[in-house]
Amino acid sequence: MDIITDSFENLSVNQLYSKLSSKYAQLQKLEQKDSIESVSKKDYIEQSTQATNYDEKDFARVLEKFKQSDSKVRSHEQIHASIGHTTTPISYNYQQGPDGKMYAVGGSVRFDTSIPSDPKAAAFKLDQIQKAASGVADASGADNTIASQTNLNKILLQLKGEENAN
Repeated sequence: MDIITDSFENLSVNQLYSKLSSKYAQLQKLEQKDSIESVSKKDYIEQSTQATNYDEKDFARVLEKFKQSDSKVRSHEQIHASIGHTTTPISYNYQQGPDGKMYAVGGSVRFDTSIPSDPKAAAFKLDQIQKAASGVADASGADNTIASQTNLNKILLQLKGEENAN
């Protein structure tokens, strides 16, 4: 995805909205692609009927990786949900571990991204969304995209406020 590098000073609000809508369209295409990939991955469980040749150390090592991944994913998504206002429960993607239990290997949170008409409330909400998206130590690509889109919305809100003041 390319980044807007134009100077905002020379663009009208309509031009900014046009650029922002094209970025939203690009983001929506990426989200659709990710959701199609995650749906196909989410519902797939591979089970082997072949005898396994591994020792107890391998079993324990792999099981520990699944447990750590599960803990990390759950913590990551719960941090997002605790900072921002969500519209749905946290969604997790699971994979079956060597012990037959299901472990979270991915997840997502849907934020309420509706923008209030009051500029102060809108600025507060955009700050909250940006904090929720970037409030984790190991932000994902989707987290970074949401944070940057929120930043663009904040710039547009400021420009709109300056235009109304004149």
